[in-house]
Amino acid sequence: MQERLHLQNHPGINPQPFRSKVVSITEDSIILDQSFCYPKGGGQPGDIGTLTSQGITANFSEVHARELIHHPVNDVSIFEIGQELVCTIDANRRNSLAITHTAQHIVSAMADELWDATTVGNQLGVEESRIDLLFDDKSRFQQQVIQENVNEILGTNTRVSVANWTAEEILSDDRVRNRSFVSRILERLPTHVEHMRVVNIEGIDICPCAGSHVDNLSQLPGIEITRIKQKGAGKIRLYYSM
Repeated sequence: MQERLHLQNHPGINPQPFRSKVVSITEDSIILDQSFCYPKGGGQPGDIGTLTSQGITANFSEVHARELIHHPVNDVSIFEIGQELVCTIDANRRNSLAITHTAQHIVSAMADELWDATTVGNQLGVEESRIDLLFDDKSRFQQQVIQENVNEILGTNTRVSVANWTAEEILSDDRVRNRSFVSRILERLPTHVEHMRVVNIEGIDICPCAGSHVDNLSQLPGIEITRIKQKGAGKIRLYYSM
């Protein structure tokens, strides 16, 4: 069983090099017995970095996962099963994405607070990120208003914590926003998953999320909403950078 240590790693910034062992090799990827790497998913890109062992150094590209976390490399032949490695995650990229992901929670919370808008999709990036918002009446949306509301919160001394909750705990807590949308997500979970990782931004937002985040909003700069797109009936795609 491979340990997905990124789920236990909060805050998700400044990842340290870690030791691991090769347990399997595919056509293009290395499988480790444990990994702190974040595999792409939930709108957050996966980690990249390097694998090092006894004079061998190989870059790995964006980590992905299904049952196991895959660390893609150009030449798998230089590795062997049982080999001990040091894995170094690109900290600048991870930190940027953790900051951006935490900011996304604030944008989504403010869209809900201001207009009862539901976040129905997002894609994070180092340079620019996007959020899809669904409105009952999208004519109410005001770009400057949400940017100002979000930036009043970012940079404040507000704690960000994580915990493991059951589906019942998530759906019964009035502080969880967009519970009908969250309920549909929880219905698709495998039956063996008893708990979900929940991110709590104190007094602002509680949301099931496996992504990387900072531990205090004081670490976040302001956002700039760079553009918006109309995406059909009731939906707006909002782009922002930090």
